[in-house]
Amino acid sequence: MDTLQEKQLIFLVEDNPIFAEVVKTGIENELDLTVLHFSTGEEMLDYLIKNPLVRPEIFILDFELNSKVESAKNGKQILQELVQRYKQKKIIEELKVIMLTGSGEIELAIDLLKLGATDYISKFKENDNNYEFFEKLKKTIRNILNMKALKAEKMHYQQKSETYLKRLIYISIALTLVIITLGLVYFKTK
Repeated sequence: MDTLQEKQLIFLVEDNPIFAEVVKTGIENELDLTVLHFSTGEEMLDYLIKNPLVRPEIFILDFELNSKVESAKNGKQILQELVQRYKQKKIIEELKVIMLTGSGEIELAIDLLKLGATDYISKFKENDNNYEFFEKLKKTIRNILNMKALKAEKMHYQQKSETYLKRLIYISIALTLVIITLGLVYFKTK
Protein backbone atom coordinates (compact mmCIF):
# COMPACT_ATOMS: atom_id res chain seq x y z
CA MET A 1 0.00 0.00 0.00
CA ASP A 2 2.99 2.32 0.42
CA THR A 3 3.31 2.75 -3.34
CA LEU A 4 -0.21 4.22 -3.39
CA GLN A 5 0.99 7.00 -1.10
CA GLU A 6 4.15 7.81 -3.05
CA LYS A 7 2.49 8.95 -6.29
CA GLN A 8 -0.85 10.42 -7.16
CA LEU A 9 -3.38 7.65 -7.68
CA ILE A 10 -5.78 7.04 -10.55
CA PHE A 11 -8.44 4.34 -10.69
CA LEU A 12 -9.10 2.89 -14.14
CA VAL A 13 -12.29 0.87 -14.61
CA GLU A 14 -12.04 -0.81 -18.02
CA ASP A 15 -13.29 -4.22 -19.08
CA ASN A 16 -10.99 -4.60 -22.10
CA PRO A 17 -7.73 -5.91 -20.58
CA ILE A 18 -5.55 -5.00 -23.58
CA PHE A 19 -6.90 -1.45 -23.79
CA ALA A 20 -6.63 -1.11 -20.00
CA GLU A 21 -2.98 -2.19 -20.02
CA VAL A 22 -2.14 0.29 -22.79
CA VAL A 23 -3.85 3.16 -20.94
CA LYS A 24 -2.35 2.15 -17.56
CA THR A 25 1.17 1.84 -18.95
CA GLY A 26 0.90 5.11 -20.86
CA ILE A 27 -0.31 7.08 -17.85
CA GLU A 28 2.23 5.57 -15.47
CA ASN A 29 5.17 6.04 -17.84
CA GLU A 30 4.32 9.44 -19.30
CA LEU A 31 2.69 11.15 -16.31
CA ASP A 32 4.49 9.34 -13.46
CA LEU A 33 1.25 8.40 -11.71
CA THR A 34 0.05 5.17 -10.12
CA VAL A 35 -2.88 3.50 -11.86
CA LEU A 36 -4.98 0.77 -10.29
CA HIS A 37 -6.97 -1.16 -12.88
CA PHE A 38 -10.34 -2.77 -12.18
CA SER A 39 -12.27 -4.88 -14.69
CA THR A 40 -15.67 -4.00 -13.22
CA GLY A 41 -17.19 -1.13 -11.32
CA GLU A 42 -18.21 -3.49 -8.55
CA GLU A 43 -14.60 -4.57 -8.11
CA MET A 44 -13.54 -0.94 -7.77
CA LEU A 45 -16.37 -0.06 -5.35
CA ASP A 46 -15.51 -3.12 -3.24
CA TYR A 47 -11.88 -1.96 -3.12
CA LEU A 48 -13.00 1.48 -1.90
CA ILE A 49 -15.09 -0.11 0.86
CA LYS A 50 -12.18 -2.28 2.01
CA ASN A 51 -9.71 0.64 1.80
CA PRO A 52 -11.62 3.71 3.04
CA LEU A 53 -8.48 5.84 3.38
CA VAL A 54 -7.55 5.42 -0.28
CA ARG A 55 -8.88 8.34 -2.30
CA PRO A 56 -7.83 8.46 -5.94
CA GLU A 57 -7.22 11.82 -7.57
CA ILE A 58 -9.13 10.74 -10.68
CA PHE A 59 -11.46 7.94 -11.71
CA ILE A 60 -11.37 6.88 -15.36
CA LEU A 61 -14.54 4.92 -16.14
CA ASP A 62 -15.47 3.04 -19.28
CA PHE A 63 -19.08 3.92 -20.03
CA GLU A 64 -19.86 0.62 -21.74
CA LEU A 65 -18.62 -1.87 -19.18
CA ASN A 66 -19.42 -5.40 -20.29
CA SER A 67 -19.61 -8.09 -17.67
CA LYS A 68 -20.61 -11.73 -17.63
CA VAL A 69 -22.74 -10.90 -14.59
CA GLU A 70 -26.18 -9.65 -15.67
CA SER A 71 -26.61 -7.37 -12.68
CA ALA A 72 -23.24 -5.66 -13.25
CA LYS A 73 -23.33 -1.88 -13.44
CA ASN A 74 -22.31 0.18 -16.44
CA GLY A 75 -20.09 3.27 -16.25
CA LYS A 76 -23.04 5.64 -15.86
CA GLN A 77 -24.35 3.69 -12.85
CA ILE A 78 -20.87 3.59 -11.29
CA LEU A 79 -20.59 7.36 -11.82
CA GLN A 80 -23.92 7.87 -10.06
CA GLU A 81 -22.82 5.70 -7.15
CA LEU A 82 -19.52 7.59 -6.80
CA VAL A 83 -21.37 10.91 -6.82
CA GLN A 84 -23.67 9.64 -4.03
CA ARG A 85 -20.73 8.40 -1.93
CA TYR A 86 -18.81 11.66 -2.29
CA LYS A 87 -21.92 13.71 -1.49
CA GLN A 88 -22.53 11.67 1.66
CA LYS A 89 -18.94 12.29 2.77
CA LYS A 90 -19.37 15.99 1.86
CA ILE A 91 -16.32 15.87 -0.41
CA ILE A 92 -18.12 16.03 -3.75
CA GLU A 93 -15.76 18.76 -4.98
CA GLU A 94 -12.92 16.22 -4.78
CA LEU A 95 -14.61 13.77 -7.18
CA LYS A 96 -13.01 13.91 -10.63
CA VAL A 97 -14.26 11.39 -13.19
CA ILE A 98 -13.22 11.00 -16.81
CA MET A 99 -15.71 8.92 -18.78
CA LEU A 100 -14.46 6.89 -21.76
CA THR A 101 -16.74 5.61 -24.47
CA GLY A 102 -16.68 4.41 -28.04
CA SER A 103 -19.62 6.68 -28.76
CA GLY A 104 -19.17 10.26 -29.87
CA GLU A 105 -22.78 11.23 -29.13
CA ILE A 106 -22.99 14.77 -27.76
CA GLU A 107 -26.23 14.01 -25.89
CA LEU A 108 -24.49 11.22 -23.98
CA ALA A 109 -21.59 13.53 -23.13
CA ILE A 110 -23.96 16.22 -21.83
CA ASP A 111 -25.88 13.64 -19.79
CA LEU A 112 -22.70 12.33 -18.16
CA LEU A 113 -21.42 15.84 -17.41
CA LYS A 114 -24.76 16.71 -15.79
CA LEU A 115 -24.52 13.57 -13.66
CA GLY A 116 -21.11 14.64 -12.32
CA ALA A 117 -18.44 13.55 -14.77
CA THR A 118 -15.55 15.99 -15.07
CA ASP A 119 -14.88 15.18 -18.71
CA TYR A 120 -15.88 12.81 -21.48
CA ILE A 121 -13.46 11.33 -23.99
CA SER A 122 -14.35 9.17 -26.98
CA LYS A 123 -12.16 6.10 -27.30
CA PHE A 124 -10.52 5.60 -30.61
CA LYS A 125 -11.99 3.22 -33.12
CA GLU A 126 -9.94 0.98 -35.41
CA ASN A 127 -9.40 3.64 -38.08
CA ASP A 128 -9.00 6.59 -35.70
CA ASN A 129 -5.75 8.12 -34.57
CA ASN A 130 -4.69 6.52 -31.25
CA TYR A 131 -2.28 9.40 -30.64
CA GLU A 132 -5.13 11.94 -30.44
CA PHE A 133 -6.99 9.89 -27.83
CA PHE A 134 -3.95 9.54 -25.56
CA GLU A 135 -2.99 13.19 -25.96
CA LYS A 136 -6.51 14.27 -24.98
CA LEU A 137 -6.51 11.86 -22.03
CA LYS A 138 -3.10 13.05 -20.80
CA LYS A 139 -4.11 16.70 -21.22
CA THR A 140 -7.34 16.12 -19.30
CA ILE A 141 -5.51 14.35 -16.47
CA ARG A 142 -2.90 17.14 -16.27
CA ASN A 143 -5.62 19.81 -16.23
CA ILE A 144 -7.50 18.08 -13.41
CA LEU A 145 -4.34 17.61 -11.34
CA ASN A 146 -3.25 21.22 -11.97
CA MET A 147 -6.67 22.52 -10.89
CA LYS A 148 -6.54 20.41 -7.73
CA ALA A 149 -3.05 21.71 -6.98
CA LEU A 150 -4.17 25.32 -7.51
CA LYS A 151 -7.17 24.83 -5.22
CA ALA A 152 -4.94 23.30 -2.54
CA GLU A 153 -2.50 26.20 -2.86
CA LYS A 154 -5.33 28.72 -2.66
CA MET A 155 -6.67 27.00 0.46
CA HIS A 156 -3.19 27.05 2.01
CA TYR A 157 -2.82 30.79 1.43
CA GLN A 158 -6.34 31.49 2.68
CA GLN A 159 -5.59 29.63 5.90
CA LYS A 160 -2.29 31.46 6.22
CA SER A 161 -3.92 34.85 5.71
CA GLU A 162 -6.65 33.98 8.24
CA THR A 163 -3.94 33.08 10.77
CA TYR A 164 -2.15 36.39 10.17
CA LEU A 165 -5.43 38.30 10.44
CA LYS A 166 -6.20 36.65 13.79
CA ARG A 167 -2.70 37.52 15.04
CA LEU A 168 -3.16 41.10 13.89
CA ILE A 169 -6.49 41.32 15.74
CA TYR A 170 -4.94 39.90 18.93
CA ILE A 171 -2.03 42.34 18.68
CA SER A 172 -4.45 45.24 18.09
CA ILE A 173 -6.50 44.25 21.12
CA ALA A 174 -3.37 43.92 23.25
CA LEU A 175 -2.08 47.32 22.10
CA THR A 176 -5.47 48.89 22.77
CA LEU A 177 -5.47 47.48 26.30
CA VAL A 178 -1.93 48.75 26.88
CA ILE A 179 -2.90 52.24 25.65
CA ILE A 180 -6.03 52.28 27.83
CA THR A 181 -4.04 51.08 30.85
CA LEU A 182 -1.35 53.70 30.25
CA GLY A 183 -4.03 56.36 29.84
CA LEU A 184 -5.70 55.37 33.10
CA VAL A 185 -2.35 55.37 34.92
CA TYR A 186 -1.48 58.77 33.44
CA PHE A 187 -4.81 60.35 34.42
CA LYS A 188 -4.72 58.80 37.92
CA THR A 189 -1.34 60.35 38.60
CA LYS A 190 -2.48 63.79 37.51
